[in-house]
Amino acid sequence: MFSCSCDTMVVMSDITDDGSIIFGKNSDRQTNEPLSTRYIPSSINSLNSKVKATHIEIHQVEKTYSCILFSPTNIFGAEMGFNCHGLVVGNEALFTKIPSYNDGLTGMDLVRLVLERCSTSREGKNEIISLINKYGQGGNCGFTSKFYYHSSFLLVDSHEGWIIETVGKEYAAKRITKGIHTISNIISFGNLDTFDEYSENLIQQAISKGWCHSKEDFHFQKCYSGLSFYPQEFYNGFLKTNLSCGHNRQIRSKELINKKSQFNVIDMFNILRDHQYSKSKLSDGLTDINICMHASFGPIRFNQTTGSLVSVIPTVKNQIPTHYATCTSLPCLSIFKPIWLDSTIKPPTFISSLDKNKNISNASFTYSSNNIWWKSEIITRNVMKYYQKLIKQIEIERDLLENNFVSKSKQLSLENLSQKERNQYTINSFNKVDQLTTEWLSRTESLSFEMKSELSLCQELTWEKWRIFAKIPNELLTYSKAEYFKKLLLLISLLLILILLWIFLFKQIDQQYFMICLSFIIYFFIIQIFMNKTTNTKINLLLLNFNEQD
Repeated sequence: MFSCSCDTMVVMSDITDDGSIIFGKNSDRQTNEPLSTRYIPSSINSLNSKVKATHIEIHQVEKTYSCILFSPTNIFGAEMGFNCHGLVVGNEALFTKIPSYNDGLTGMDLVRLVLERCSTSREGKNEIISLINKYGQGGNCGFTSKFYYHSSFLLVDSHEGWIIETVGKEYAAKRITKGIHTISNIISFGNLDTFDEYSENLIQQAISKGWCHSKEDFHFQKCYSGLSFYPQEFYNGFLKTNLSCGHNRQIRSKELINKKSQFNVIDMFNILRDHQYSKSKLSDGLTDINICMHASFGPIRFNQTTGSLVSVIPTVKNQIPTHYATCTSLPCLSIFKPIWLDSTIKPPTFISSLDKNKNISNASFTYSSNNIWWKSEIITRNVMKYYQKLIKQIEIERDLLENNFVSKSKQLSLENLSQKERNQYTINSFNKVDQLTTEWLSRTESLSFEMKSELSLCQELTWEKWRIFAKIPNELLTYSKAEYFKKLLLLISLLLILILLWIFLFKQIDQQYFMICLSFIIYFFIIQIFMNKTTNTKINLLLLNFNEQD
């Protein structure tokens, strides 16, 4: 099992409408894997102190910067994040012919360490190179199953950006100052002229393994993820890379960006919501993978977008970066909310690493009623049952609220304004979104009495399995087709048992008595199905408290 979809992109200042740099990323993980929103405060550390990453312990630096991370619950690091200096980082899984190490720093660990230790993208690039050389890269990154991979990174600040693509301790890096740049689950570098820096052994290793003949013949993507007739290399590099469909999504994201003559932050929201072939209908294909990834029934559709981040990094000195995060899964059914981070004042207390607040922004492994990510799962999973019916009205309300957020955020991004004022607007934004999305849930309740779920039986059975695994109460999320199917299977099983007993053990029993038993079983299941259909209860989800806490 391996991840199937993740996309990170940046539009530089020469293309945006206001001269800012716009970063965007969807984090795609296993369906029930929560993405927590964590604030990590700055720190002054003692000499020779250490820090425990996901799998290994490493030396800590003397001073770290504050940052906000978007992290899988069981991971030290993050899929993406930003720090108080306006540095933004996202990472992607890469699959190559060389297997990932069983131990070391994960790509997500490196994202966090860079944000804590660096103020610019160039510093971050150098830190990644230093850390993978010293500690190696590897370790399990999975949730319910083992998942190993190499990593690529996109780092951006107000002056420039860097793309780094790694294989173990080897790397290639490219500086970016203009244009459109995207990374996905595929090596994007090719010949030597497609990157600016590389490790000494990157090319020599490819030559020694027979993947190329010389430096001039070297092509990063073809050498490390191209076709191979050795089974392990074919599986680890070529097959995994192609099943992830990273190349197709890279083409799609660039195509969407190029359609805009003056790119803005709303455009980035919409790209992260792209379903390519249909806005109003969810794909029911077995292998479909889009930028906005929806999990479903299918051999590689067990992942979906669990969180999204868009950062607007101004290139002028009198403004500070504005970050828009969903903090919830599925950007098409989520609303981007503004967050700012100052080096001297903490963000709102609901975005916290403290234990007393962990239920609000730091998600538990299974369902929790007082958590933003899990509450949203109840709403989005119910909405998906009536997606075609609800999505147009949801889009109108979602886009209107986001436009208001963006308009006000532009005013609040002026450097001379109070960070406390920005924090209060973040709180107000989260409260407004909570109220609106809770209203979306009430619409699904009304529709449940009027129409059947739009999901197929196979899709409902898949989502029911995930509901049980996440320990979501049945009264909050019900898949009626799956329920009927399970009862039908039980009925068939009982009938078969009864028939077999009659044939092999009770041939002397009167046939009339057998028919009475058979009729009783069928009647019992009809009553059960009827009662299940008519006893729908109201879903009660309380509004979350995002206000400042002591």
